[in-house]
Amino acid sequence: MIVSYKHGIGAAAALKIEADLGLHFVKGLPDLRVRVVEAGSIDQAKQARAGLQGRPEVAYAEPDVILALQDNVPNDPSFPTPNSAIGGGAWGWTMTHTTQAWDITTGSSSVVIAILDTGLKPSGLADFDGQVASTWNVLNNTTDVTTNAGTHGTYVAGIAGLAIGNNLGNAGFCPGCRLMIVRVGTDGGIYLSDAAAGLTWAADHGARIANMSFGSTSDSTTLQTAISYAHGKGMVIAAAAGNANCDCPTYPAADPGVIGVAGVSNSGSKAGDSNFGSWVALAAPEGNMTAWPSINGAPGYAPIGGTSSASPVVAGIAGLLLSKNASLTNTQVEQALESSAQPVNFSVQHGRVDALAAFSSLGFSDPQPASAPVNTVRPQMLVETNGDWNYQPLTAVPQVGQVLLRDQGAWTGSAPLIVAGVSWERCDASGANCALASTAPRYAIQATDAGSTFYFVVTVTNAVGSTTIASGLSSSVGATSSSSPSPSPSPSPSPSPSASPSPSPTPAPSPSPFPGPATSTQTLAFSSSLNAGNPIRSFTVTVGSGSAHAQLSFTKCSSLSLTLANSSGTTLATATAPSAVVLDATLASGNYVYTVTGGKCSFTLDVTAQK
Repeated sequence: MIVSYKHGIGAAAALKIEADLGLHFVKGLPDLRVRVVEAGSIDQAKQARAGLQGRPEVAYAEPDVILALQDNVPNDPSFPTPNSAIGGGAWGWTMTHTTQAWDITTGSSSVVIAILDTGLKPSGLADFDGQVASTWNVLNNTTDVTTNAGTHGTYVAGIAGLAIGNNLGNAGFCPGCRLMIVRVGTDGGIYLSDAAAGLTWAADHGARIANMSFGSTSDSTTLQTAISYAHGKGMVIAAAAGNANCDCPTYPAADPGVIGVAGVSNSGSKAGDSNFGSWVALAAPEGNMTAWPSINGAPGYAPIGGTSSASPVVAGIAGLLLSKNASLTNTQVEQALESSAQPVNFSVQHGRVDALAAFSSLGFSDPQPASAPVNTVRPQMLVETNGDWNYQPLTAVPQVGQVLLRDQGAWTGSAPLIVAGVSWERCDASGANCALASTAPRYAIQATDAGSTFYFVVTVTNAVGSTTIASGLSSSVGATSSSSPSPSPSPSPSPSPSASPSPSPTPAPSPSPFPGPATSTQTLAFSSSLNAGNPIRSFTVTVGSGSAHAQLSFTKCSSLSLTLANSSGTTLATATAPSAVVLDATLASGNYVYTVTGGKCSFTLDVTAQK
């Protein structure tokens, strides 16, 4: 911790106070008149800090925290890191640094985003459960926004505020915010009077933000009046710039008090369909993953394009800012979004929205300490059901002709997190005698694979370290050919009120569960310490075929490394972290060695594996 003493307190007196509290002097910062000290444990540090703060000689004492950017990667292969992207990829979240901004906040349920659109079709889309704060149907003055609802509103709502739960395909830009669904039209269009009525209703019923993914080349005094009313009540308003690929003002995007939003592609250039011009305030990614009410007859998730999907990005990020500081005015939020926008190579007034930069402009920074990649949800094996648009967890016996897809798992750690490598291992029916089959994100099962089992290994890296983790082992491949269905046409890149996107991905049939082999596990516990005389500790384990989970726990080291090697000394996996180090692998029967290095402290190592 850092301690500042009042004037007149010399080094000798400070040293005695610290010694009385069990603290050890580390270094001084004379220019700042502070001393850095350390305690032997977290509990001792807390007690010592309380003791310091109670001393009349002490000006203040505070933790000496580590400041570094953090990233979050949801358990969804459509969320790419710089080296991977499945199904087009949810690249908009990484481009805008929203996954890093989620370390500051993922949103607050007290912040409500009004989605003025065609209603909501949530059936079968569980990530909307609990997300909807209130509803209003302007068309019939009821609270029913689902009966005869259009699909467009569901796409837009999912981008702004779909709940996050590490399920495939989910997470809006403000997953912790709640949604107000205001139905103002149909997929065939929206009357401006209904839009104006919906906006004033939302402003009167607690929405801090409104999204309007619709527009016209004709301005409207009525809508202008509604915008002035809502903005005067403190609302942040975002609207789509339009999909005509022209410098042609579209309303309400071009109206005062509205943040007009153009679209960018994953290269950062203007999306081909997006309008542009000095009348557009910001740009944002389009082509975002979101909820689909019907993908060839069933609900699911897939990318959707058009400036209709760019506008809710801005609405969602505005929700994050208000979630962190509810006292911000709408003008302050607008200034933060616009002043921190990143440059683009086409005409808009400010640039492309960036969530982390907007937080920085308000004085907020990532609070998380630097760390190597830490796995929080283990990778699972997926199977494609309609090209790379749709995929489901593999819960049945894999068949010849199917395409297996890697899931990277969920991770946290210092940004940027990069999926540095993927390897597919083909094993015999018992899970032993494994050999490398592929290093691609997906693997097409061949006729020669019948009877084999598979698992894959993912390596995630950042500037602090590297962590490798393995998926579970599949069942033996069946001999029956079961080719994946041919992909349907891609979704329409430009959803608009006048035309809903064409469905593309086909949902998977309901998987049939299969019994796993009977197994028994063992847990091996080791305790030791590292010091100058013994900087390395190694432990040999004998395991059966299957998964092995190792966890290294310690408190007094800044970080430790754990390495797994086979009996020949070949390194199979390694991980480094500042707290608990987790290392998962799928192993054949035999002897293996776990090695601990990297610091001077006591530790415990627990290994759970097959007998």
